[in-house]
Order: sequence, then structure tokens, then C-alpha cells
Amino acid sequence: MKRNVIFLLAMLTSILMYADTFQVKGRIVSNKQPVEFATIILQTKDSVFVNGGISDQHGRFKLENLAAGNYRLAVSSMGYGPKKIELSTLSKNVDLGDIEINVLALELEEVKITASHVINQADKKLILPTAYAIKASTNGLELLQQLKLSRLRVDPMRNTITSSNEGEVQLRINGAVAEIQEIRAIHPDDIQRIEYHEEPSMRYGRNVAVVIDYITKRHSSGGYIGVDTQNRPEGGFGNNGLNAKLNHKKSEVALNYWGMYRDFDGYWRKNSETFNFADGTSYTRKESGIPNIMRENHHKGSLSYNFLEGKKWFFNTTLRFFYDDGQMDSKSLLYPASDISNTVNMLDKTNYSSRSPSLDLYFQRNYDNRRTLILNAVGTYINSSNHRAYSEEKEGQQTASILSTIYGDKYSLITEGIYEFGVAQKDKLSLGVKSIYSYSKNDYNGTTEAVTNMREGSATAYAEYMGCLGRFHYTLGTQAFYSWFSQKENSYSRLVFLPRVKLDYKFNDHTFLRFSSRLRYDTPNLSDLSDVEQQIDALQIRRGNPTLKNVHVFSNRLYMEYRKGLFTGNISLFYQYQNNPIMESTLRENAVFVRTIQNQNSWQKFNPEVELKFGPIKNCLNLSLTTGMNAFDSRGLDYHHTYKNWYYEFELLAMYKNLTAQFQVQNHKNDFYGETLTMGESYHLLALSYKYKNLNIGVMALNPFAGKDSYNRPTESFNKFTPSKNTWYLRESSRLYVVSLSWNVSFGRKFKSVQKRLNNQDTNSGALKSGK
Repeated sequence: MKRNVIFLLAMLTSILMYADTFQVKGRIVSNKQPVEFATIILQTKDSVFVNGGISDQHGRFKLENLAAGNYRLAVSSMGYGPKKIELSTLSKNVDLGDIEINVLALELEEVKITASHVINQADKKLILPTAYAIKASTNGLELLQQLKLSRLRVDPMRNTITSSNEGEVQLRINGAVAEIQEIRAIHPDDIQRIEYHEEPSMRYGRNVAVVIDYITKRHSSGGYIGVDTQNRPEGGFGNNGLNAKLNHKKSEVALNYWGMYRDFDGYWRKNSETFNFADGTSYTRKESGIPNIMRENHHKGSLSYNFLEGKKWFFNTTLRFFYDDGQMDSKSLLYPASDISNTVNMLDKTNYSSRSPSLDLYFQRNYDNRRTLILNAVGTYINSSNHRAYSEEKEGQQTASILSTIYGDKYSLITEGIYEFGVAQKDKLSLGVKSIYSYSKNDYNGTTEAVTNMREGSATAYAEYMGCLGRFHYTLGTQAFYSWFSQKENSYSRLVFLPRVKLDYKFNDHTFLRFSSRLRYDTPNLSDLSDVEQQIDALQIRRGNPTLKNVHVFSNRLYMEYRKGLFTGNISLFYQYQNNPIMESTLRENAVFVRTIQNQNSWQKFNPEVELKFGPIKNCLNLSLTTGMNAFDSRGLDYHHTYKNWYYEFELLAMYKNLTAQFQVQNHKNDFYGETLTMGESYHLLALSYKYKNLNIGVMALNPFAGKDSYNRPTESFNKFTPSKNTWYLRESSRLYVVSLSWNVSFGRKFKSVQKRLNNQDTNSGALKSGK
């Protein structure tokens, strides 16, 4: 570890080169009046995108960090004719002054709304926000919802962005990792473009579905303050955020806080479990829940400082802190299915909390427009606790009691370095190294007494080449991945090579076809590698498995998209195969059933999906429909299950003047893994909001037309020893009404631009869970 730090410091002190860059600025006008939200695109002579953005409320724009060369500037705006300006041999800063564009005839306004605002590149899409989308939005999340990007779902009540692709959605602002609350704080007219990575590069991580990077203007003076709240009038539900940023010359300080609370008393569960014993007898037990307590509190805060030295280098340090706590009380009646009168009272209470500070150090050196070096180090500490009390009582006498308390501490260090440079005119080579080291200690008390000390680490090195041959774009990459783990006498180490290929063909300006294939290597969760046993109830035990091995994951996707005018349609065919996946197993040991996890034989998923989007119609209506099927094949050491599920999602978004209305509906999008069927969420959502300048006030309703106690989340186990059906209910999620308010204000702004490109963090505490 010391050698890594010394190496990083040596690289920092050895960076001395710097190449001059230039800027182009001007003002878009029509009849000497400024044109707001005009789209500006800078291209090479052979139409390769270089930079772009939109004009501000005064018609002004500025494109920075440009290398010397020959360019073409294209200007377009809704209701105006296009304009092109040749910029030959750019070798100094250029002020184009007023650029006059002409108003189109009225009948053409709806035919040519804007120039194409989506630009396909080899590694991403560049989304240039339209004037319609900007005027309809108050913040960056609302803008993303208006843009209707392919295979993305924006949920304004839960504050989530999800993708049809496998994995997590990674959010960034100017290349730096961002929370969704920071996205909500961005002014729409500050967004130059959104870079949408549908098949992210290797440098973004192993389990990233898509990357959404908001490229904004860098403040060189002034700042902003933003408030964002969503609260249930009668209490029990709240999302509240505060963001602030202050800029002075080359320095920037930012503060971000977000708090979420849930305080419900309508949580209960209904279960049916069957236990098939070795002697051929069976016992079916039912659980009938009584509404009780579910509470959650989540707090996230960050304080960051960064320093920008022209175009030469950029340094950022961020101190983050996360705090979570919660309580779930399940009160139920337990009884045999054959004798409902033989009832016992069950109480299952769980309290948990977690605290996690982290420090993120980031350095970026720009040698010129085509070469960049990035260094990043993140240190994290996670302190967690979990308390569970389970009891069964009959006629005042306690018949079963289980107590469990887990205290955990985890320390981790992540270091990474990336070097990217241009090859030929359009190609790019990306090289990177990354190391992760973590130590976890968990102290188990109560019915089970144990202490675990676990260490794990990994080192990766990758090379990825992105090239272009006419209409054909390709990405070829490989990664060397070394991982290791140790706990007492149990340990393993592995070295594997992970290839990746992505091929794109652009038929014309409206249609393209993409094929992507990659091999991923998943390591076991640290919590699953524990050698501890935790008692669930009188008949069941949960056991970790320190002998787990890594998993090979093969993923392939064929994707085709057509976009013309108001219509966008795409079809996706996805197939994934996991070799020796880490899935559940249930073992019989005498009269006790042991729930554990093992490396099973295989798991497969096939997912065809079609998405249709239409709008904006008359600049006020957007429609979106997605439908598909999930087909699963799960093969264990002693089981084989198949399952299919059809799903759909529909959304309508309408705007009239300052009013915006939204309707979303979806059915269950289910998942099957191991022997467990997990039912997805089925819901409908209505939202209405009114915008006045930087203030937005609205109301949202989740499941307003559903029955009072209809919200539920079922799961079903098909295990031959312990088949079960389990459902939990939450009364407050049926007919849930929320009032929202967002407001932001900025002051004294001037702009520059910089991008932070890495995202490293650790959120896994490493403790084996104790409950059902």
C-alpha cells in the first residue's frame, strides 16, 4: 500500500507538460434581439462533434478548451433557420460577436422543431437539451424526464433513475460522481449537454448499467442555493434536501445535505411456510400479521473543495458522511395450517444503524485536448449495528426466544489511475489500474457468540481501444483482474482476464445497430463469506459460507434504435449466462433447516424488450410505452427451475404554459434467482406541478385508485424442503399523497468548465444479516 502511495505522489510531481487551448464565444440574435436556448455545435470539417451547448438568456455562449485546428460552427433554434460558420485555422481566442439567425415562416415551425439534439458517438450519446425541455423544467432531474432518453425511467416520488440494462445507474456532474439530490439542484439553463453512456467503458466499473453525465458551466464567481422538499401533509413521509455552492476565482466550495424519513404504522406480513422433514412428515405454518411499525431515517452530507488551474490541472477533495437508522416490528399470529386454534403470538423486532465517513481525493491533468491523466484515492470507514429480538409466546408463556446483536467495523482504501489519449484523428485509447483493500471485523452477540476478521482485496489493469471506420464504430478491451480473500484458515486468490467488445453501425442519421458482449467476474459479498451461524427461528438457521468462489458472468446485447421527428423506437435482445452463480441452498440437518448460499451450476436470463416514444406533440405532450418479457433458467446443485414474466410500463407527460402533469403505470416486473421468485412493484402515479421562475410547487399521488390495503410485495420459494409464500404489506403506500416544493437561486455567475471522471466508493458493511 505504501508503494502505491509513493508511486501516485511521484506521478503527481512529474507532470509538467501543458498545451495551449482556445475559446470561441459569441451572441445569437434575430433582428438584433437575443435568442435564448439556441443550440450551438462545434464540429470538425468532416462533421465530427467537438463541443456544444446552448445560449443563455442574453443569447451568449462560450466554447472552451479547444485545440488549434479547422472547425465548423452550426447554430439552430426552434422557429429559426440554421446557420453555419467556418472557423479556419483556429489558433487564438475568437469572439464572433452577434450571429444573426432568421425567423422561419410560421408553417414550418412544427416541421423543423430543432436540429437533431441527439448526437451518436462511439462511446456515448450527446444530448443537447431543447428549448421546450429547458422551459418545462426546474432542475436537472425534471430535464432528464422531459428528454425521454432511451431505456431510462425517472420516478419523481422515489427520487430514482433506473435503466432497463443490468446494473446501477451512475450519475455524474462534469465527470464527478453525484447524488440524485445534486442533480435536482442544477439549473436547467446551466446544462450545456448530457453525455449518456448506454454501454459504459470499463473505467466506470463492473456493474454499471448506464452513466448519465451532466456537463454544466463552471462558476468562476458567485454561487447558488437550492431547497428541495417532498412531504406527506399528515406526516410519516419526507424527502428534504439543501444544496449550496460558492465560487471565488479558481476555488469552489460546495455543501450538500439530503434527509429522508419514513414513519409508518401500517406494516405487516403474511407468510405460509412448509417444512418437509427427512422422515417423510411435513409441517405447514402460517403467519397472519397485525399492522405495526416501520421507520427509516437516512442522512447524507458532503463538503467539497476544488481548485482549477486554467486548463492545466484540477484538484478536488470531498468529505462525505452517511447515517442510516431504522426499525421494523412484525407482530403476528403463528399457527399450524391443520389447527388454527393452536396459535402463538410472535414478535420480531429489528433495529439497525450505520455511520460512514469517507474522504475522496481527485487529481486531473490535461496535457491537451486529446490526452488526460486522472488519479483518485478514496478512504472509507463503516460502523454498523444490528439488533434483533424474536419471541414466540402462548398463554403468557414464552416458547421461543432469539436475541442477536451485531457490531461491525470496516475500513477500505480504493486507489485508481487512468490515462487516455487520442490515436489518429477519431480513435482513443484508455489505460487504467485500480486497487481495492478492505478489512472487516464483526462482533456477534446474543444467541450466537462469534467474532470474524475478514480481509479482501483486488487489483485490476485494463486497456480499451475505441475506433471508427466510416459508419462503423468499435470498442475492444480487456481487463486483468486479481482478487483475494482471507478469514482464519479460509482463503482464495484468482487471476482472470475479462474481454469486452462493442460494435456499432450507423445506417443513416436515424438508425443504428449495436452489439455488445463482455465477460464479468463477480466476487462474493463480504457478508456472505462469514463463517457464522445466525438463528432465524426455532426451525431455521442462516449460515455463511467462506468457501464461496468467484462467478463468471457472460452478457450479450443486440440493440437497434430508430429516431426520426417526434418518434423514437428501439428493440433490445439481452442474454446473460452465469457460471457457478452464488445462489441460495437449503439443507436439512436433523430437525433444523439451514439456509445458506453455495456456488450452484448455472443461471440464465433472456430479455427481449421494445420501447416506443412519441413527442413532444405540439410541444406539450410526450407518450412512452415499454413492454418486454423476462425468461429465467436457474440450475442448482439439486434443483432446476424456469420462469417467465411479461411486463409493461406506460408514461404520459403533458405541459401547458406553467403547468405540468404526469401519469405513470407499470405492472409487476418480476425476478427469479436461485429458488426464489421476487415480485416487482406494481403501481400507478399521478403528479401535477406549477412552475414560476425558479420555484416549483406540486402534488403527487402514489396508487390513488388502489384499495386501502392493496400495496404489497410478494416473494415465493420453490425449495423442495421449505417451500413458502411470503408477502409484506404497507398501508401508507396505497393512496399516498405528497406535496413537493423546489426552489433555487443563483447569484454573480461567470463560467468555466472542467470534468472529474472517476467514481469510487464503498457501501458494503460486510455483516451477515440476521432476520428473515
